[in-house]
Amino acid sequence: MSLSQIHAQRLVDFSYEESVMASQERQRFHSPLALNDNPLLEEYDVKFYGLDVRATDRSDKIGGNTTILLETKTNSFETLVLELYHTLDVKRVLVEGEEMDFSHQGEELYITLDNPVDSGTLISTQVFYGGQTGPGMVSERDDDWGVPVTFTLSEPFYAKDWFPCKENLGDKADSVHVFITTDYELMGVSQGIHTATTYLPNGQVRYEWKSNYPIAFYLISIAISDYQEYNITAQPQGSSSPILIQNFVYDVPGCLETYQDQIGVTIPMMDLFTELFGPYPCREEKYGHYLWPWGGGMEHQTMTGMGNFEFYLIAHELGHSWFGNYVTCATWQDIWINEGFATMAGYLATEFLAPEYAAGEREYRFNRALREPEGSVYVPEEDADNDSRIFNGNLSYSKGMALVYMIRFELDNDELFYLTLRNFLDRYANSVATGLDFKEVLEETSGMNFDDFFDQWYFGAGYPIYEVNWEQQGQTLTLNSSQSTSSTQTPLFRMSMEYKISYAGGDTLVRVFHGANEESYQFHMPHQVSGVEIDPQNEVLDGVADVKKSTGEDPVLFFMSPNPNKGAFSFRINDAEGLEAHMPVKLEIYSSSGQLVHSASYGSCLPFMDYPVHLDHPVKGLYYARFSCGPRIETIKVLVE
Repeated sequence: MSLSQIHAQRLVDFSYEESVMASQERQRFHSPLALNDNPLLEEYDVKFYGLDVRATDRSDKIGGNTTILLETKTNSFETLVLELYHTLDVKRVLVEGEEMDFSHQGEELYITLDNPVDSGTLISTQVFYGGQTGPGMVSERDDDWGVPVTFTLSEPFYAKDWFPCKENLGDKADSVHVFITTDYELMGVSQGIHTATTYLPNGQVRYEWKSNYPIAFYLISIAISDYQEYNITAQPQGSSSPILIQNFVYDVPGCLETYQDQIGVTIPMMDLFTELFGPYPCREEKYGHYLWPWGGGMEHQTMTGMGNFEFYLIAHELGHSWFGNYVTCATWQDIWINEGFATMAGYLATEFLAPEYAAGEREYRFNRALREPEGSVYVPEEDADNDSRIFNGNLSYSKGMALVYMIRFELDNDELFYLTLRNFLDRYANSVATGLDFKEVLEETSGMNFDDFFDQWYFGAGYPIYEVNWEQQGQTLTLNSSQSTSSTQTPLFRMSMEYKISYAGGDTLVRVFHGANEESYQFHMPHQVSGVEIDPQNEVLDGVADVKKSTGEDPVLFFMSPNPNKGAFSFRINDAEGLEAHMPVKLEIYSSSGQLVHSASYGSCLPFMDYPVHLDHPVKGLYYARFSCGPRIETIKVLVE
């Protein structure tokens, strides 16, 4: 199967990854302790997690122990707090090999040391536990292949559902070992290098995985099923040795054959991302995939869970190796660092490897973002523990991608854009960052000020809507551009905009800066202009649509009053010169997101007579009334208060 054929298949199910994953996130149990502000959690740093667990492919129960190496940050440290799901039964706790008293209260495990220790002390704690896990570990059947799978999905705050940990984004462990004991005929997969397989009595086998790269708590994972291993390698330009791409698909007839060619696309993607973003962060260990029953994917470090192997999903999840894993969002409110950039990585894979589909993919992303006229990329504080809002496909993914794309547009210099990305990754390597951290690197690298951009696009809501009129007198072309917005929270988007000016025999692309709601631009144009198009290459997330476009030079025909109003108003025809008497009029009213909310036809309208209009169940906001009368079409902005 060719790359283009694979990508064409991807376009058919393009929305699959976000729509399915978002639906599954909404169905999760919502923990009231999702964000734990217990100050005792800030008194130590996690250095190492060592998981030694038992599970099967047909049960969401777990047993075993977890070792945590930590370093204290305060003097007189005497109470260690870990997070652990309330249904898991803690059997014993060892600190430096000695039994310790403990108390499991709700979803917190309190361990009291025999003697307080000073700041900078390394402490090894081992927790033995077992029982029913929370929703972060599930056992399901993959109906496509008839295979049961037990797997974990800890993002954003579900790691404690299956192992004791500290769910703090800023506290990455320096390394992790994951040992999985399961039934002999099964395989257990996890992070890093598969260092050993040990066969045990009673039909059991232990798979030992070790990773020495820093890792956030939610990127630790296990998956257990009847897998077969299929490996390929990539060696990007400049790499001294090949990078293992380790894949686990179901060991059933036809499974590997179905996905083998698609998996191979990972190689040119690894080459591309290494060129654009820098070396693959975990190149000394591996990159990997495993099949699971859920739609979409999850970027568990070095071992990504995959619902399928379609082009975009592979690219998006691989992109997380740089954006999300290597540099992780510092707060869930800044999920843009993870999902906006990974979605942009998916788009870049299309732009470079299957460019014939790039415009369509960008249009798809922008259209998804336009569905949220009041939405922001930055997650509001009141939604900081709401996983369905954090992973909103329209905002965190699609609008987040649009924001990164528009930064590239504003820079108007691809070399500078990719240098900015690499500088950001270098500065925050193996750490965490906020959206403002990226802004700081962006401004340092480019020498440009992005204050307005981030106020509007990152923290602000909605998008701009443009209405343009133009006229030509002699060799002077005048463009009058009026910008409104979909949200009152952001009344103006100051940014660059392009216009295509068409004339017989060709066209000209001009770029201007839109710094006010009403702008007028003049250009020397020695040709007779036949048309003007705003944002012809779809570089900006905006609400421009046919119903909002106006380039006529005739006097205004329709008048509306009152405006603003509460959803009831009248219109009249001011001047019918050039039109037949008693002309029929069609009225269509659209919301700011382009949705038709009202339509009516008037069989015979007389000039200067008022015709009432009443909207059903009006909602406050900006609307567009589109009048059609013979050859004339006019659009009027309507504000409902």
